[in-house]
Amino acid sequence: MMSMDVHPAANSGEPPVPRDLKHVGLKTDLEVQYWSQRLQASRSQLEEAVEMVGHSVSAVTDYLDRNR
Repeated sequence: MMSMDVHPAANSGEPPVPRDLKHVGLKTDLEVQYWSQRLQASRSQLEEAVEMVGHSVSAVTDYLDRNR
């Protein structure tokens, strides 16, 4: 059964798209896969960014850009 936090992507080769695109969610492997691909970051980089700046996509993106 599919998680309620994501819905299928239009292209089956991509991870499902999270319902909340304003916040980086790391609760499920599918969310991590989506954000890793979208932001070109590893799980550990995403976890560090979220720990440092919160779940806002813009804050996480800025953090990752400053720390690459």
